Order: sequence, then structure tokens, then C-alpha cells
Amino acid sequence: MAARKDARTVNFFRIRTALSVHPDYLELACSGVYSRPESIRVGEVAYREAARANRTAVLVDVRDVKGRVPGIFERFEFGVRIAEQYRESEPRIRLALLGHEPMIHPDRFGELVARNRGADARVFTDEAIARDWVQGRAREP
Repeated sequence: MAARKDARTVNFFRIRTALSVHPDYLELACSGVYSRPESIRVGEVAYREAARANRTAVLVDVRDVKGRVPGIFERFEFGVRIAEQYRESEPRIRLALLGHEPMIHPDRFGELVARNRGADARVFTDEAIARDWVQGRAREP
């Protein structure tokens, strides 16, 4: 069967992820256009792949995610979901989210929600501090 002239590539995921396994943690580098469902998927992938790689920490880098900034309700929902995924992970997997404001809330609202529900999760805008934290070398932002 001959190829159709109007054939095109369809990208089903608006946020692409690239995985890197480091000695102490897993890293997900994300790029693309923000969407709520895709952000939820990335959180699930982060915990699943960290467990699969036998890592107890994951760094999710969203600095290359563009588009609409999440609203306060979405940030609340992400915090709740991260806390649920943290509690369900065995062993517990700590999560660092690295990004730029305004994609990262200036008051770290999602982090506050997740931590208030028991998650070992932090949000960063400084890469060196995020990498230190995810490797257990805590530095405050």
C-alpha cells in the first residue's frame, strides 16, 4: 500500500521525558507544552521508574516545559498526588522538582501541600541545590 501524501507524525504526549539513571538517583528531564493530565502522568512515571531503577530519589526537571502556568487548584492536586505516590512507594522515594518561576509557584504551594501530607518532596529553582538535596546533601534554597 502506498504512503498517503497527507501522512504526518502525531505526538500523543505533550510532555516528553528523558530518563537518566545516576548512582544515587533517577532524573527525568521534561520538555514540551504543559498540560494537567501529562503532569500527572510524569509524576506517576517518576515514581515507577525510580522504583524500577532501584533508586530512592528522583529529580524531575521541568525547566523546558512551556505554556500555560498551572493554577492553584492544580498545584494543590499535584501536591496531594505526590504525597499519595510517596506513601505508596516501597521503599520511600524522595522527589525533587526543578523548574523556573512562574511554572514553579513562588511560595512553593505544591511542595507545602505534599509535605503537609507526609511526602519527602521539595521544589527548587536552583539546579545545584536540587541535585545536592536529591543526593542527601541538604542545602536550603
